[in-house]
Amino acid sequence: MKKTILPVVLFLLISASSGYCENFLKGVTKVQLKNGLTVLIKEDHAQPVVSVQVWVKTGSVNENDKQKGLSHFLEHLIFKGTKKYPGDEISRRVEDEGGIINAATSKEFTHFHIDIQKEGAYEAIRILADAMANATFPDNEIDKERPVVIEEIVRHNDNPGGVLYDKFSEAMFLKTPYRYSIIGSSQVIKDVSRQEIADYYHSWYVPENMFLSIAGDIEEKDALKIIEDTFGRQEMRQCPKPPELEEAEHAPRQAIEKKDVEHDYLLAGFFGPDIMSKDQFAADVVSNILGGGRSSRLYRKLREEKQLVYVIAASFEGQRGNGIVAFSSVFAAGKKKQVLDAIENEIKLLATMGPSEVELSRAKEMIKSEWYFDQESYHDQASSLGYWYMQGNPGMLDTYIDSVNKVTKDAVQKFLEKYYNPQLLSYAILEREKK
Repeated sequence: MKKTILPVVLFLLISASSGYCENFLKGVTKVQLKNGLTVLIKEDHAQPVVSVQVWVKTGSVNENDKQKGLSHFLEHLIFKGTKKYPGDEISRRVEDEGGIINAATSKEFTHFHIDIQKEGAYEAIRILADAMANATFPDNEIDKERPVVIEEIVRHNDNPGGVLYDKFSEAMFLKTPYRYSIIGSSQVIKDVSRQEIADYYHSWYVPENMFLSIAGDIEEKDALKIIEDTFGRQEMRQCPKPPELEEAEHAPRQAIEKKDVEHDYLLAGFFGPDIMSKDQFAADVVSNILGGGRSSRLYRKLREEKQLVYVIAASFEGQRGNGIVAFSSVFAAGKKKQVLDAIENEIKLLATMGPSEVELSRAKEMIKSEWYFDQESYHDQASSLGYWYMQGNPGMLDTYIDSVNKVTKDAVQKFLEKYYNPQLLSYAILEREKK
């Protein structure tokens, strides 16, 4: 399951963009437009609302040193005016229909969505089509957003979770652009020109690099006509070469930073399978057994029995390049070695002895419940479609649950034998600064 290591104080690593129901793809229409855009429609009239989303296969991994944060900056600017919808007309039109418009940036993608009552769905398609091809980036709007984004960066750098996640990324990745912070550099945002912003936009926001995903109370035939007349008129252009995302195995690295915090914050991990690998099902089970809730090994051993930590969790993050099995914890200052030793000991025990039948069953049930709950709304369903098609693995929507059910005790042990090496465990830590 795709996981995202979220930089929040508790470091609870929550599932992102993953929906499921039996034969999920059976009700989905997939159309490839002549210009390369992938269109996904899941028509469902149970509720009079629709989620219209665009997934752009571009995030911080597509940036270079002079572009750090440009994907995130674009997210702020793209709804600030287009050829057909100048100024704040986009937000006004959406909100007049009771809709919600928003966007998000990650390392691998940028995601735009409008959730709206069915009467506004076709207008939502037109708005997103114009935003993806004809954003105007007015100078006055760029100037307004620069201080807003710079302030976000300042707040991010004051947040222990944000700093820790960025330091961990730098420790794990030496060469690939996964090491870059999503939120970016204040200097880049301060200095980047309108032309540089537009060039980045026109390079990556091309039909073959975008996925339009719609779920809800919409008439498929009518929607496709509008899509052809809007998205379909966009020029076919070739994307730049995608970045190399496979990180070679390297010696473990540690990033240690002193900061004005109450406790010490740790994020440790090792490389796991990529988003296409069948090993990712075992990765989800392993991370859940080790750190998925109050019944997990790490919680029971480190928090309840040894009282070493205040918070402990584990998660698997699937990516197009190396995945990450990660362990996050908050504990009293000075206990770093004890905590790391205890985490490694629990991993070794699981690798050596395997899970009990009770542990294996509990982990599967927790994973499945999370997967089911994550497809309750039309927004979640459209997100699931957009994300998994963008990642090139839409079959996950119909096979994930069955694949998790098939994970055995032996598969858990083989996974750890294949991917885990205590000599390759990297970590980042924020240590309380002595006053």
